[in-house]
Amino acid sequence: MFIEVDKEIIDTDDDNIVKVRQKLFPEEEKMPLAKYFYKYPLHMPSPLEMQIIKKPMKVEDAIRPENFMDLLKPYGYDKVELGYCMFEDGSGYVATYRVRPPHITAEMERWYRNWRNLKSKSMVPGHGNLRYKIWNYADHFDHYYVNWQDGSDGIHTTESLDLGAGDRMYDTIRHQFDLKDFGLTDERLQELKDAGCQLTGKGSYETFDEPGTHLCLAYSRPCPQGGIETRSREWIGWRPVNGKLVRDPSTKCDEAYLKKVVIHTLIEWEHLYTFLPELYAEYHDQPMDAD
Repeated sequence: MFIEVDKEIIDTDDDNIVKVRQKLFPEEEKMPLAKYFYKYPLHMPSPLEMQIIKKPMKVEDAIRPENFMDLLKPYGYDKVELGYCMFEDGSGYVATYRVRPPHITAEMERWYRNWRNLKSKSMVPGHGNLRYKIWNYADHFDHYYVNWQDGSDGIHTTESLDLGAGDRMYDTIRHQFDLKDFGLTDERLQELKDAGCQLTGKGSYETFDEPGTHLCLAYSRPCPQGGIETRSREWIGWRPVNGKLVRDPSTKCDEAYLKKVVIHTLIEWEHLYTFLPELYAEYHDQPMDAD
């Protein structure tokens, strides 16, 4: 079965499992971790999610770039929590929503977010990071801290966004910035935390191996139906500079690209929740360089 997404063809089977996999290097095939690359199938988003994102959302339902801090609220939702659209100036908007199920603990996710940036003793330079590849076997290649210790100097990612349909791998660096520079007060931060919201007071923006910038903001909070919900947004073509939001017109953006970002994001997070319990049980007590 093939799913057509704005002229990109994604190869799936009858259960909407993505069939395309990257090829692992021989050194990776020998690692115990490699079983997670093959054991857990990568599923397309649910039919309901695909129905929602079939067409772009209305522009008036998006958070405008200059109001990006409006995302942060202790309760309630925007009119559209899952979707994408183009703004009049050629910049773009992506809204995604996910729920971490109750059996996935905050510690498990925190551990993986750190562990995926560190490489095991048998990984070969230039071969990427198998700890990241298992998160999305069609698109992910490499992930690491720029300073090799923590995310303070940025996090490097190498990935494609089309689930193996033929697009090239892109190099991305995610940088942090202080939300206090954009009006987040200690009082508002405390109000969010008192409501159970999980955020650090930092936002991020992405730069690439080509011109362009993405502004990113996300936070998590208790979901009324159980588990933890994450509300995430990207403003494609914007960046923070010295406490001001600046339009970056060099950023490439169209509706087809935005839709790819939404699908890729939905797929990878749902996939993480399938294998994380077993992965955490096996690896969280092992040395950080364990294969």
